[in-house]
Amino acid sequence: MRILDKYILKNIVYCYLFILFVFITLYFIIDISYTLSDILKSKPPASVLISYYLNMIPLIFLTVSPFSLPISVFYTFGELGRHNEVLSMRASGISVLRIAFPIIFFSIIVSSGSLFIQEKILIGAQKKIEDIKIHSIKKTYSSQSDETNLAFSSMNTIFFVGKFSPQKKTLSDVIMFEENERKNITKKTIAKSMVYAENKWEANGVMEYKLDSAGNITGMPVYWAKKEIKLEEKPETLVFKKSILFQFASLKNLKKEIRQLKQIKAFDKLANLTIDYNRKIVEPLSTLFLVIGILPLALEIKKRRAGFSSLGVGIICSFVYYTFMYFGIALGKGGIILANFSPWLAPLFFVSAGITGLIFLK
Repeated sequence: MRILDKYILKNIVYCYLFILFVFITLYFIIDISYTLSDILKSKPPASVLISYYLNMIPLIFLTVSPFSLPISVFYTFGELGRHNEVLSMRASGISVLRIAFPIIFFSIIVSSGSLFIQEKILIGAQKKIEDIKIHSIKKTYSSQSDETNLAFSSMNTIFFVGKFSPQKKTLSDVIMFEENERKNITKKTIAKSMVYAENKWEANGVMEYKLDSAGNITGMPVYWAKKEIKLEEKPETLVFKKSILFQFASLKNLKKEIRQLKQIKAFDKLANLTIDYNRKIVEPLSTLFLVIGILPLALEIKKRRAGFSSLGVGIICSFVYYTFMYFGIALGKGGIILANFSPWLAPLFFVSAGITGLIFLK
């Protein structure tokens, strides 16, 4: 790596880490103000609070990193432009692509790190946070409101629930699809309701059907007035599943869910899950897409004060990117554009605009 690359990289890394630290600190302050009453009531040990906030860092990082790096890019090139350093580089024959190389290189590192945190660290951290909320900060599941149209997997069974009432510990209008060892759906079970009592789930009004390899019903159904259902999750765990696991599920788990939905031909849910799968690929890589998109604008910065203007322009660009991305997702969920394509609308636009701008930048 050349001296020039190291110089630009050092400036961008220092600026990025500082802005990241500021955003994380602000996030902590906001969360503390929100949960302070619960903390004062339950008075958890200091070690528990430290563990709680340490486990929040992965989610905070994934949230603020895509904003931090664009701001850092604008600030760094604003400072370089204010001292005519970018102009001197270009006057000496260094191309804009070569100047942008260390920024793109660092963006790839940050995006790869974000993807790793999302897939390997985030779920475990969120589980610990939820456990601390339930057992130490006393945010119990009993205060949770009813949930409709809940879907989840447990062991080898897929559950579709019409209504979930955490306070009553009941599931209503339940449809279950059971897999065999070969990952084929072999059984469909319908229950009017399921009630959790004495550490087990008991279903009422159960109708069970056998399915062939094509997913069609074979033979006569079997009926039970009451039947125990093998569901390991307790009601409080289901609250966690609906509020946390779906939002932070790994790509591997989402891919498994997509395969299962294809087998049972649940195409209405498949489209949304496909969008979520692609969104979870796009989001950790958004830092890279954003930086490529804004580089031509950042490199055109001349003499100006880089502080607050960099903050404003960086936030605006990030806001435009995410607005565009979620607009594409909304179009996908509305069936207007392909589900696989909808989360990629903003990245494709920003990358195309950025590469075009770098090529034609004089």
